[in-house]
Amino acid sequence: MAEEVLALRERLLFQSTCSVCLELFREPVLTACGHSFCQHCLVGSAACPQCRAPVPPGSVRPNRSLGDVAEAVRSLGEVAVWPRCPQHGKPLALFCEPCAVLLCAICRDGPEHRLHRLRPAEEAARELRETLQKNLLSLQEHKKYLKSSGDQKSDKLLTAVTWELQRVPETFKDLQQFMEEQKKILVAQLEQMSQELVSKSDEYKSRVLERQSLLDTVIAQIQEKRDQPAVKFLMDVGRILHSCKAAKAPIPEAVSSELQKSVESLTWKSQWIVGIMDKFKVSLRTEMDRGKREQVTLDQETANLDLILSDDRKTVRFSGKYNPPDIPKRFTGNLSVLGSQGFTSGRHYWEVEVQNKGSWALGVALESVPRKESLNLLRSEKVWALQLDWTGQYRAERVSPYPLVLREAPQRIRVHLDYEAGKVTFYNAKDMTQILQFEATFTEKVFPYFWVCSKGIHIRVCD
Repeated sequence: MAEEVLALRERLLFQSTCSVCLELFREPVLTACGHSFCQHCLVGSAACPQCRAPVPPGSVRPNRSLGDVAEAVRSLGEVAVWPRCPQHGKPLALFCEPCAVLLCAICRDGPEHRLHRLRPAEEAARELRETLQKNLLSLQEHKKYLKSSGDQKSDKLLTAVTWELQRVPETFKDLQQFMEEQKKILVAQLEQMSQELVSKSDEYKSRVLERQSLLDTVIAQIQEKRDQPAVKFLMDVGRILHSCKAAKAPIPEAVSSELQKSVESLTWKSQWIVGIMDKFKVSLRTEMDRGKREQVTLDQETANLDLILSDDRKTVRFSGKYNPPDIPKRFTGNLSVLGSQGFTSGRHYWEVEVQNKGSWALGVALESVPRKESLNLLRSEKVWALQLDWTGQYRAERVSPYPLVLREAPQRIRVHLDYEAGKVTFYNAKDMTQILQFEATFTEKVFPYFWVCSKGIHIRVCD
């Protein structure tokens, strides 16, 4: 009920307010075009302030009924009138649509609202109520949709993740169990073969010792017999000759041809299994780190003045003989060159052939890497690189202050960039063994980076 009374009061206020002075009517007059204004607001006007119709002299008439209504509204006191502007004390009877604020007649002519669209407050309130009601219905529908669709999507994703949480451990458990069984079988066969070879070796050594003892005996008998008189010499010479024959008989080999074939077959099987496992690890690492294979070429315009690039822009070497003109993007403070293509998203990789001597570095660098000043590769905040130093040590100081310990010197290195994850990973491309990994946050374009600081040394980007 209170809301209805309030709405009725607002309508009466609106109907009893002059659109020129925005005050309650005082001595209202009616124009020929049907609009009412305070008498003093219309003085001197040749056209209707509301519709711009002509107002001929003497054509206006008093509107006493409207005056009575205005007086009745005025009699309600200050409670019944429009709220007043705190700055000017005038009724806040206008609404500025761009600013969404109530204004008085004086505020209307100020510089902030002079060019804005203004409407009577009651009229604006009616339309905005309708707009808010439409928004209310739309938001309520949107809320229902969010609840239903959000639950469905999260349930679906949760089901998928739960399934993977069950499947992955089971898959690895099955694989681990299978590999453990195969390992036990293979190890048992190798151990059995080892024991048999040890037994054959011990047996052979025993026979050799026996033969050596027999040889010593026969040699001593011959040395004793050869100087005896003829009759005594011939009495048991046959036994000695028989011993000579036995002493010269071949000793059976420690490893028979059949045993050798068994050993070769088992070792081939073992090597085959190990090779399959190595290939599986390489394949698994490659698939897990899959990205786009980039055909990187070197950017001649960034190459230091002492570096020479091959015609196909795949190889860089230190020379000190080439002297191209200097330009803003060229490195002059350090022996560097960038790749021609940079990356601002995605996963990418390329491979580089290197030498295990001299001094070189490779990795990635930000586009804003310093070009005209010296650069400490191991501590720069704009370069992520693997470096081979003059002592033959591989280094990446931001990962570890100590030299990297590698199983073997890599001949071919894969550089993998994951822009969104902020990771730069180096692999030995031979078996995909990880050499090192940097973590960073990239906010600008990233380029392949190369550095060569030894004469006779080159690095080449693989096709």
